[in-house]
Formats: sequence, structure tokens, C-alpha cells
Amino acid sequence: MATIVRRVGHDGTTSYQARVRVRGERPRSRTFKRKTDAVAWAAKAESDLGHGSYVPTTADRRRTLGELIDKFTAEYLPVKPNSKDGAKVAAMLQWWKDQAGFVTLDKLTPQTVAGYRAELSAKPSARGGGVLSGATVNRYLAALSAVCKWAWKELGWLSSNPVLAITKRSEGAGVVRFLSDDERKSLLTACRASDDRNIYCAVMLALATGARRGNIFPLQWEDVDLERMTLLFADTKNGQPRRVPIVGPAVAAIRQQWERDPTQKGWVFKGRSDDAPANLDKPWAKVRDAAGLVDFRFHDLRHTTASYLTMNGASLAEVAEALGHRTLVMARRYSHMTGDHTRSVLERMAGNFLGDDE
Repeated sequence: MATIVRRVGHDGTTSYQARVRVRGERPRSRTFKRKTDAVAWAAKAESDLGHGSYVPTTADRRRTLGELIDKFTAEYLPVKPNSKDGAKVAAMLQWWKDQAGFVTLDKLTPQTVAGYRAELSAKPSARGGGVLSGATVNRYLAALSAVCKWAWKELGWLSSNPVLAITKRSEGAGVVRFLSDDERKSLLTACRASDDRNIYCAVMLALATGARRGNIFPLQWEDVDLERMTLLFADTKNGQPRRVPIVGPAVAAIRQQWERDPTQKGWVFKGRSDDAPANLDKPWAKVRDAAGLVDFRFHDLRHTTASYLTMNGASLAEVAEALGHRTLVMARRYSHMTGDHTRSVLERMAGNFLGDDE
């Protein structure tokens, strides 16, 4: 039922408040300067509510994106499943709050989000050398989408998720960098010559297991089974703990690390005190530069492991299992083969099946 209430302000101005009540819905109201506008809005709101369409309340029109982001960050992000990257998500949401926190939720449309996507696409990269990549822009959109999905499905503050209607930026496949045989030998030589006693073991474990930096650097001895020669990664990117075998020269490296540790407790790579693990970023940078590696990150050791697995005949499923991927998509990206290996595979096939039968 819709009603129109005439109001006269202290200054003598007249306004008209339209009120709509539909059973099972919260009352809606809105004030207009002209009665015709109030009548038109009331008729449309009553029709929309009757058909189950979303009509914002006064509170909806007052809530801002900044308030929603604060609520999401305080209440949902800390308990969000697989919230390992919570700090990164919070940092991206801070950008949305700084740029668009004043936008009220009834104005948070796909068109509005698209406008800020354009600003993101022009944002300088923190690494220098240009603007944010398409992949990074999409991560910002994904962070906002998580907030809007929560507001839509759990809070009832939005009628839908506006980010779902936004076209994402194209993402390149990216350059997968991995060590050649000569580069690997140079790197391990530099690690052995390093003044830091930790870096050789850390690099060897990374190459032998394909583990991420975030799993290797904070290892504790309680995560290392020296009898079965396995590592336990309890906090992984996909949220699933997994146990990884230690193989090859990495066995000797981890045993030496154990024997050198006077306490044999706490961090595998100890810092100056037992309260925190060693900072391996500086020694890593030194051995990388000493080996003459250009444009090479610690994470590229993981790429190296995947590529070596492929070159030794491992299937994509086996690579995914070894590296802890839940799908084959990432394994396919990591498992780039060298041209020489591709040639040997084709030549082996040709020799077996394409030979001259005459």
C-alpha cells in the first residue's frame, strides 16, 4: 500500500514523502519536492516489490562502500576460508575505500565499478616500468567482488553483485622463467660459497620439492620428519596441508642443517634469535647476483622444478600432485618444456611410428 504525506519545513518549503508497505517487506520511503514525482516513485516501488524486485530502503541509500569494506575487513576477512592472503586482500580493499568509499550502495552499479576499473588500469605499477597488469587489475576486481557477494548473499545490503557484470582485463600467459643446467650449477656453487649457512639448504629444498617461498622460509623442525625424509606444509595457498618427500641432494642438505643447529628446535632457518626465522631475502639476492641470474625470483625455483619434472616424463597430473595444485591449469603453465626436449619427444615418436616400412 502506498501513501503520500505532505510536509512543510521550518522555512516554509513543501515536500512530499512517499511511503510504500508490502507484506513481507520492510517499508520503503522517499521524499520529493514535487507530488507527481512522489506518486510516480510510489507506484513503481509498489509494483517492483510486488514482483520481488529490489527497492533500496533509506538505510540502503545511506550506507557507503567504505562502511561495507570496513565491516567485511573486520568481520568476514579474518574467518574467510583460505584467508592466507588476507593482508593482500585488505590492501587492495583499502584502495577501493580510498577511491570510492564515499559511493552509497544504491549507486554502486556496474557502470560505477567500470569507471574505477579504468582508473586501476592507469595506476602505476609499484615495480615501476608501466601501469598495473591486466592480472593485477583483475585481482583488485576480485577483492571487491568478494565484498559485494558477501553484502548481497549474507547481509542483504545489495540486490546483486555489480562486479559480476564487469568485463575483466585480459591476462597474458606470462613468462615462465626456469634455470638452465648451467644456471643451476652456477647458483648452487654460489650458495655453497655464501657466508649465510641457511641459503644452500633453502634453495636445495625449493628445487627438490617445488615448494613456495612461503612454505620453505618459515619451516620449523617439527615440520621435518628426518626418518621418513618428508616436510609437512600445514599452511598452503589452497588451504590443504600436505606432506612432501625430501629427495636427492636435498637429503644431505637438510641433515647438515640439522647437525649445525645447536638447539635442533624451532626454526629450521634461524635468525639472530629464536623468536623469528632468518631473513633469507638478502642472502638470496647475493647468491642470485653472484650466479649471474637476470630477472630471476625465488619463486622461479618452483617453475624450475615443474619444468624438470616435465622434461623427465612426468604428466601434467603428476606435476600438479607434486606441486600441490588442485587443478591442471597451473601445472600446465609451470610445465614449459625446452625446445630441445620437444625435439627429442617428436624424434622418438617419429622413430617409432613414422619410419619407412619399405
